Amino acid sequence: MDIKTIENAAEAILFVSGESVEIKRFAEVFDMPEAEIEKILVNFADRYNYNSGGLKILRFGDDFQLATRPEYKEYLEIFAGSKKPNNLSNAALEVLSIIAYNQPVTRATIDKIRGVDSFGPLEKLINREIVEEVGRLDAPGRPILYGTTKEFLKIFGLKNLADIPDMESIQLTIDDLEEDSEEIEE
Repeated sequence: MDIKTIENAAEAILFVSGESVEIKRFAEVFDMPEAEIEKILVNFADRYNYNSGGLKILRFGDDFQLATRPEYKEYLEIFAGSKKPNNLSNAALEVLSIIAYNQPVTRATIDKIRGVDSFGPLEKLINREIVEEVGRLDAPGRPILYGTTKEFLKIFGLKNLADIPDMESIQLTIDDLEEDSEEIEE
């Protein structure tokens, strides 16, 4: 099978799946080693994304997904008749950041860091499939451990957890913003 046929078939698979597809699944479909199909998919995605069409191919860890380009969001919302914000509350963002930087982590640890109960925001993140149970701590009561999901990677445009910015670079950005706002006030 030639590479162009594989690319065209992979595009069709991504289109009909409507969600991310693992490299392992592509390898099964094309009866190829995972490393070989991954190389083909990465090159295809790079070329596909270079074009300025309405779609792009995203990669999240070992998954690929066909998605619309964010610059067309406004038109899609008008078409769908929905402009409902799908934002997370500040509390949910706090809980999510604690989980992202400390995973796996228990709810007790999250509550201790925040200084308040995190049940509501944690449930919202679980229901939206951004956070999931990843195991249990080997301690009395065996509390649940939480971690982020592939959906988390998709939402924040990350390929894997290693792409999460380190805390030092975030602090530098916050300090820069505070300095800029002080200059504006003067």
